[in-house]
Amino acid sequence: MAQTEKKGGLLRKSSASKKPLKEKVVLMYDEIFTTEDPSKCNPRFWEELFLMKVNLEYLEGKLEALDGEELMKIKDNINCLFQHCIQALSEEHPIRVVNALQVPC
Repeated sequence: MAQTEKKGGLLRKSSASKKPLKEKVVLMYDEIFTTEDPSKCNPRFWEELFLMKVNLEYLEGKLEALDGEELMKIKDNINCLFQHCIQALSEEHPIRVVNALQVPC
């Protein structure tokens, strides 16, 4: 049986019959990097995001890969991410605080 691969947010390499699995947190990061508001379909999006372990490698890679034009298209979502990071820092839930501290600023 193939070993699970966690590099780049993938939980499993793709094969002919199966799509690659991604961590839930990576899927949520991908939602942030679209032009739609990620909390539009899921009102608890931000609460759930900060309960999951940060995948810093993936998040930094996504941020670094953006050019100026792409960044301007998702500016509102990036601002929301950092706004919710700051809000999470004042929460009593220690996991949310720790995870919010790990998001690159």
